[in-house]
Amino acid sequence: MVFADMMKKLKFYIASIMMIAFFTGCGDEPVFTEMATNRLTVKIKGTLESDTRSYFHNTNLLDPEDPASPLEDDSVFQLPGSDSNMQVPSQFMFDIAELRLGGKKFANYRQVFKFDLAGDGSSVPFFNGTGVTLKNDDPPEGRYDTVQVYIRKMVFDKAQIYRSSGSGFVWDKEGEVLFHEKSVNGFDFNQLMVNSYWDSLRLESADILRIFPLEVPIIGGLDYSRDDPETVLEIRFVIKNFIKKYEYPFYSEGLLKVSHYYALSDWLRDVRTGENDIGRNIHAVARAYVPGKTGRIHGNVAANNYIIAIPAGEPISDYVITDPGDVIRSDNNCDLPKPPVYPGNHIEAVLDYYLNFERYKFLWNQKVPGACGDFATYENQWDIYEAKVENFKIPPHVAFSDGTPLLPSTSTYELININPSNYDVYRIPFTPGTATYSTLFLSGTPVQIGTNIPISAGSNELVQ
Repeated sequence: MVFADMMKKLKFYIASIMMIAFFTGCGDEPVFTEMATNRLTVKIKGTLESDTRSYFHNTNLLDPEDPASPLEDDSVFQLPGSDSNMQVPSQFMFDIAELRLGGKKFANYRQVFKFDLAGDGSSVPFFNGTGVTLKNDDPPEGRYDTVQVYIRKMVFDKAQIYRSSGSGFVWDKEGEVLFHEKSVNGFDFNQLMVNSYWDSLRLESADILRIFPLEVPIIGGLDYSRDDPETVLEIRFVIKNFIKKYEYPFYSEGLLKVSHYYALSDWLRDVRTGENDIGRNIHAVARAYVPGKTGRIHGNVAANNYIIAIPAGEPISDYVITDPGDVIRSDNNCDLPKPPVYPGNHIEAVLDYYLNFERYKFLWNQKVPGACGDFATYENQWDIYEAKVENFKIPPHVAFSDGTPLLPSTSTYELININPSNYDVYRIPFTPGTATYSTLFLSGTPVQIGTNIPISAGSNELVQ
């Protein structure tokens, strides 16, 4: 009887504590309401643009069988242009293990997506500017300057595999990969993004891991406070208009095979023949804002211009590079050739291998001991190369103008959800078409149209 009375009292005390917690909670809401409510909204986008309309190049206009097409990278060597089974990619598959803010866990959820690439992307939130909302918990209050994205897999479909036939290569089968525990057509290029080629040359290359996690800067930072009813963290990955075809050689059952696959453009860090290190060519940026506490920049700018806004005083050189990556890399006198891959047991292919090996020795001897005669020169040349590409960033605010008004306003561009601060605004001419496909911004193109533009909550600044 005494024990039963004690149990009744214990239940009464537990119920009382729960009721008090429910009605009082922490701060201005009951605790259970707090636990079920997210004050931080996380969105991901697959576009360079942050706001309004996006420019989309129709990849169906690019011929994956044409070696002169910008869709095919110049590193494709074994089977350039002639793989008639190749089609343009139609899907991008994205598998995210978790997110962290400044190293702190706040979105420990696996989230898997398949995004259609067909058409202009207007019906796909990942590509039309709407964004896709991720599942997350609220982080501790404080300031965060980076978000870490733990990417498990990134896959484009339409991969094809070819096998050595002795006198060349013939189609073998469609490339397959496990995605979300199912076999699908495609190639997981995330496995090749661990290092860039420059990383692979370093003594500590085995300890370098660039993609797990991917460190994304939050331009302007995220000041998270539970006093704000909502804070938005937007993470943009440059995916659309930034896809190219590559070649991956491997051995299977004693035969040399090559996989033709799609991955992100090597506009910044050029990929050369025989290289499988394609890392640091995924470009991402994050921005954070509190709805209702932001301003807007708009104006009339002619067609075929990007408009970017960056924090006032930041050098525009951080958002552009001097030359395309292939030119920057060609300027490196110590960019030494790689030997060809041995082809297996077919005598005709072995003869081709030795011919290619002679070519490799010829190219090597052109640089060593001439322009690259010692290790000190080698090290210095690669340091110069890295300095030209390592600081490149994606602007936090990007819009594209096609010259037509954004109804109901008369502006041809607008940048919205801008945090209170001061900004420099640039116009960057960009000619749509195959000549500019899978490229970003070069120095010499930005034209400054606004200097130290002040933004406050509710402000609406005209810059043109």
